Amino acid sequence: MLENSVTYSVNNSTIVLRDEKKELLLVTPPQYQNILVSRYEVKFVDMGPTKRSGMKNVFLHEVFKRDKTFFFVKAGDVEYQIDLKYEENPITTMKF
Repeated sequence: MLENSVTYSVNNSTIVLRDEKKELLLVTPPQYQNILVSRYEVKFVDMGPTKRSGMKNVFLHEVFKRDKTFFFVKAGDVEYQIDLKYEENPITTMKF
């Protein structure tokens, strides 16, 4: 049986938030905070990957099959570049 509550999709190195009423918690490698993706913003949080209603947990090593530190997130109409090796400012809004 297919799950109808899939809130995101992955295309190459881009994670797209598909259900704008829900949020994603991107669970990163242990040296980084996790990343909260909502319709309005992408930000680092210290939330753990516990189950919460309205939020889908996405483990990056499961999505990309390895510890990936460079990828893109599309939330609403905005795309963000996330490069965790830049510890001071890893989240950049993409402008086209």
